[in-house]
Amino acid sequence: MKEEKKEFSLTADPRVYSAEALRLAAFVFSDRAEVCVKPGKGGLAVSFASAAPGFHPGDFMNEALNQQCRLDLAKKNSKAAGMIATKALLSAAGEKKKA
Repeated sequence: MKEEKKEFSLTADPRVYSAEALRLAAFVFSDRAEVCVKPGKGGLAVSFASAAPGFHPGDFMNEALNQQCRLDLAKKNSKAAGMIATKALLSAAGEKKKA
């Protein structure tokens, strides 16, 4: 008995999902489906092939939203994170305080 492979496709709104977030989510789901992200009409076209049993595109989109939130937070906090890392490295190197 041959297992039927399901194929899905959808369009992701580029105002919500960046191509990078969709690619990161595709990596997370690489063991469950073949995911292809391409620019499409009205947004980013996401297609799923060779999906494993129990795979649902909604789960993928939730992961893409999670990745988008991570990217947005990293962008927003990158300056503060850089300053903290610099201070930590200078402290480890034995920075002397000016009087």
